Amino acid sequence: MDNAKIDKNNKLLEAKSLIETSKELVAKANANMQKCQAEISKAAANFDEVKRTFKNVTLKETEALLEKLGFEYITKEEAAAFELSIDGNREKNFAVKNISSGRFTGFILALLFALITVVAWIYFAAKKLNMDLTTIDTQKAMGSVEPMLKWVATDVVPPIGGNVIVAAVLVGLSALIVAWIVYAIRISLKSSKNLRVAQTTLDESTEYCMAQEACQREMTEIDAHLWRATSEVKNLEIVLNEQRSTLKRILHVEGAVEDDKEYHPSSKKVMRETEKIMQTMENLLETPITLDDKLNEQSVQSLNVAKTVYEDYLNRIYA
Repeated sequence: MDNAKIDKNNKLLEAKSLIETSKELVAKANANMQKCQAEISKAAANFDEVKRTFKNVTLKETEALLEKLGFEYITKEEAAAFELSIDGNREKNFAVKNISSGRFTGFILALLFALITVVAWIYFAAKKLNMDLTTIDTQKAMGSVEPMLKWVATDVVPPIGGNVIVAAVLVGLSALIVAWIVYAIRISLKSSKNLRVAQTTLDESTEYCMAQEACQREMTEIDAHLWRATSEVKNLEIVLNEQRSTLKRILHVEGAVEDDKEYHPSSKKVMRETEKIMQTMENLLETPITLDDKLNEQSVQSLNVAKTVYEDYLNRIYA
């Protein structure tokens, strides 16, 4: 019995340990996810800000200058607005549930079966003594107990020599034994079930954490891409500001467009370069950052093109 009790305690302790481990894993995964979401939100906000500045200020001002010079620039259609969507909480409702030892329900069941045992003694004793239990009122009940115990002491357990007190003790003891057996079975079954549930919970928690980690890796990659894209937009905006200054100089020196007016070849080259930079920036800003909850490969390609354009510009200056 002692070994069985120890085994039950071990199962309960092991189950609780597994549940605590599951809670720690999930809590850590959720904390890391919240941190990751905060970082990517900051990166997205910065990217969105530079996009608004470019479209509402830089792009419009440059378009106006080109229009005065008779150079038509076709703005890229905003087919896809700034899209940043990633499922950072695939198991939104996942939660580790606590387990109960089953002691309370075991205690209630034990009391119930103990009562049933006593009632069974009364029933069989009354039947043997031809007593009608339905006719016994409260006042006569105590008087009916002694004959029943006498029957137990003489017919059921003859060795006690008709001792009513010993018979009462035996009846009470039998009820206690039944209660203990029921309680022990309940605790044993609950301990085994708890261990199975705890192991399943740990497996689910591990799977949940792996999914969250995979999602965090994707979000980290997107976060890094957003910061690189933001930096590249700022680089190209500096270049475009220089181009605008040149366009203003052309407008001042050569004047606005007129019929049959021809600008100097170098001026036309500046206009074409300006158009290329504007198209590159628009393409980078209008391409969705994510696709199917992953970094959009087209956005990566747009960023690479923007880098190339910027590097070419620097090479021409510092070559």
